[in-house]
Amino acid sequence: MFGYVRVDKPNILIKDFATYKAYYCGLCKSISKKYFNQLMRLGVNYDIAFLSMLAHNYEDLEPRFKDARCFVHPVGPRFPVVENDPVQERIVDINTVLGYYKLCDDRRDKGGIRYAAAAGAIAPAYKKAKARFPELDSALKKCFAELSELESAGCADVDALAENSAEMLVAVGKAALKGFDADAETLCSNLGRWIYVVDAYDDMAKDRKEKSFNPFVLKGELSEEESAKLKGEVKERLYGYIREIRASYDRMRIVYSEGPLSNVIYLGLRQKTDEVLQNGGKKCRKTLL
Repeated sequence: MFGYVRVDKPNILIKDFATYKAYYCGLCKSISKKYFNQLMRLGVNYDIAFLSMLAHNYEDLEPRFKDARCFVHPVGPRFPVVENDPVQERIVDINTVLGYYKLCDDRRDKGGIRYAAAAGAIAPAYKKAKARFPELDSALKKCFAELSELESAGCADVDALAENSAEMLVAVGKAALKGFDADAETLCSNLGRWIYVVDAYDDMAKDRKEKSFNPFVLKGELSEEESAKLKGEVKERLYGYIREIRASYDRMRIVYSEGPLSNVIYLGLRQKTDEVLQNGGKKCRKTLL
């Protein structure tokens, strides 16, 4: 569910990529400052960096930048990061709640001590974040419970599953964006649908091998003709979501970090879609940045 909302790196200006990376690394710094938990810093992803950029615009809060070093490479060169501010604080809490439920969901689906240990490690931070965002916590708890029911029932209705993801992203958007409006709801709901469908299609081969739930795998092995038909249907869905996302974004007032934000909306989502479709259900390689 994480890591798909990102810039199209080959087609972004150097200065805009530096800004994008500054949000990403700034969130990592904010997590360390807020929770003193190095493990949680590994939970920073592209999606929340995008969310932070959008939230700064909705709050009309200009981000401040400072030079810092990476905790993974402490002797490396200094680079710009977005300083901790009210938006970063809020995004960190939102990511903590979302990450905790994702780990619990992975533990339920995949088993093993790894996910249980990770969920236990962030549980103290989750409890604090939950207290600050009880409505988000309740909404995500409901969504993940409904998702579990759909998966347990072997639901093959992609629309129902994507709608569950849309509800999650709307809940996240309401918590993240001050003055959450109709355009934000349209963007978040369609982004949630896009994330679910692109992730499910990307994971087909892996989920078939691991016998994990995936609505596209329930039909069993597909012929070449059936695979081509499915690819066309998925492409139509994903492109449709992107059109709605772009239309709502076009109506927003974007003042800060417009370069990387627009790159994600107009290039990044389409590039990632085409990459996943081209790979035909064989999981795409993810990089750090």
